[in-house]
Amino acid sequence: MILDPRNLHDVWEDVAPDVDECRGHDRDEVWLEDVYSSIRAGNALLMVIRDDTGGYAGMAVLVRQTDPFNPNNRTLHVWYTNTRAKEATAAGLAFAEELARREGCAMVTFRGYKAEFERWGERLGFELGDVEMRKVL
Repeated sequence: MILDPRNLHDVWEDVAPDVDECRGHDRDEVWLEDVYSSIRAGNALLMVIRDDTGGYAGMAVLVRQTDPFNPNNRTLHVWYTNTRAKEATAAGLAFAEELARREGCAMVTFRGYKAEFERWGERLGFELGDVEMRKVL
């Protein structure tokens, strides 16, 4: 499921629209080229999710993060994800959890900017973590 970054061009036509849709929900200024470059450079992982027939069913862009104050505290962060069906979401999350355990990560995280992300996350077993307060100046 994790794509070799050297083969990114093979799936980018399928993946790019999903990444673009995710970027539309993101408050950060991220360009499609930033995501592409991060995957190609090995700074992010691309998980391509296939359906039962082998067709494209979605994607997730994952980032390994290490706490700078405790290098033993590692996290697999879901930067972007977009899937077509519940089955694809469940399969992708199961694979991400397995990957996180293999990588020595203590948790899988994602960040959302809408209340619907909290409801979505709870159904998949996520708990509300830190709350980030912002005051725009």
